[in-house]
Amino acid sequence: MLGTSRSVVLTLRVPLDLDRRIAQAARRTRRPKSALLREVLHHAFGDAPAPDDPAREARRQSLLVSGRESERDALDFIDHVADDRGWQ
Repeated sequence: MLGTSRSVVLTLRVPLDLDRRIAQAARRTRRPKSALLREVLHHAFGDAPAPDDPAREARRQSLLVSGRESERDALDFIDHVADDRGWQ
C-alpha cells in the first residue's frame, strides 16, 4: 500500500494511436502517463482532486489553450490594440 490511501493496479488495453496521444499529453504536461490518466478518470467520474501545484496547473491550462486558434486571435488583437507608446 502506498502512503495512507489504498489503491489497485488497473490494466487497460487501448489502441496504439490513443496510447501515442496519451504519451504526447504526458510529455507536454511533464507528468507520468499514470498520473495524467488518474486525473482524467477523476474528472470523468466527477471526483476531481484539487491541483497540488498551482504553477503546474497554470502551466497545464496554458498548454491546453496555446494551440487554439482563438488564443492566437486574442493575442493578435491585444498586439493590435495595445498602446505601447512610451514603453521601454
